[in-house]
Amino acid sequence: MDKHVDDEVLIQIIKTQHSILNLLNHTLNDTVTHQRSLPKQEQNSDLINLAEQTRLVIARKPKLKAAYKKLTNDPRFDFDGYLE
Repeated sequence: MDKHVDDEVLIQIIKTQHSILNLLNHTLNDTVTHQRSLPKQEQNSDLINLAEQTRLVIARKPKLKAAYKKLTNDPRFDFDGYLE
């Protein structure tokens, strides 16, 4: 396979992965925010804990965040939402 094609495929994979992780991060954050807005007796503490832990382990993975940060100077990528 041509190196240019390989690069374009990798760029598409990275962009797709970033979009999925960003969506997951926002969904988990929205879940926690919504649950915490409910009266205490209606909150699902198991769901809150699961969402928070999943967000820490998957959506906010430090090594992945560092890898995205290295790519921020590349004009082909826009990772602002993930790096907050």
